[in-house]
Amino acid sequence: MFECTNAITLQRTNEQHQQEVSNLKRLLDKAYRWFPSFKRFLNMERECLQCGFNEVQTDKLLHGQTVNYSGRLHSNEYRRNALADNVTAQVIRDEKRNLFLHINQTPIAQWFKEQFGIVQEQRRGLRR
Repeated sequence: MFECTNAITLQRTNEQHQQEVSNLKRLLDKAYRWFPSFKRFLNMERECLQCGFNEVQTDKLLHGQTVNYSGRLHSNEYRRNALADNVTAQVIRDEKRNLFLHINQTPIAQWFKEQFGIVQEQRRGLRR
């Protein structure tokens, strides 16, 4: 009898959880429709945090402020860290309202390439 009660309670809890998840998904879908930039900001937040900025720095970047940074920045693309010594980070919005992370006024993808010497390696490969 005790096992049956636990199973019923567990089933109810699971159903309530699934209902909550469903409600949150609907709310998120509405937010995406009503505020098209919302998803872009969430994606940029994830990118900033994955690169190595903390939550306070990320919040400043998402508010359009510059952040002076020294430390390591991580590139998911290259699966490597680059040492950033007194750089200035900023999130820039283009005319289509897309968000881009810049380091020292250079798009971060290009900045990582420069840090890892990939640009020079590619040029050397072309000369051969």
